[in-house]
Amino acid sequence: MKKIFTVVLIAALSCSVASVAMAETDSQVVKEKKVAKTAKKRSATAKMMPEPDVQLKRLTKGLKLTDEQQKQIKPMLVDEYAKLKGIRKDDNLSPKQIQVKVEELRTETIAKIQTVLTPEQKEKHDLVSNEIKANKQKRMQDNRKERIGTKADPPAQQSK
Repeated sequence: MKKIFTVVLIAALSCSVASVAMAETDSQVVKEKKVAKTAKKRSATAKMMPEPDVQLKRLTKGLKLTDEQQKQIKPMLVDEYAKLKGIRKDDNLSPKQIQVKVEELRTETIAKIQTVLTPEQKEKHDLVSNEIKANKQKRMQDNRKERIGTKADPPAQQSK
């Protein structure tokens, strides 16, 4: 009788442990979906990037672009801006997918712009771009710590 009771008790305990584990997994999935939905909603109203004219003015001032360079770069910025709008309006993409696509597009546009710049302008552009990337990484880490907690450092980035 004791053996049967023990077997039944062990079976009941294992079922309850499994149901608790499933509940945690389900709540985690619900939480991830909620975070993705909130991020999507915020990104729809957030300013994604300065308009092409604003970007061109900044580049002209910072890199001392010639009129010819401005004429070559402006269509690149207009094209990038239009593609960004398309990416942000795509409801089938997760926030992570949007981030990846935006980074790919930005890298592609920077490469195109670099073909128009002089070596001195390229050097200055690279310097400013690296500074912007460093600031972005710091902001992302600070935001993550704010959301998750003070001991939440993201995993180390893989270098390419």
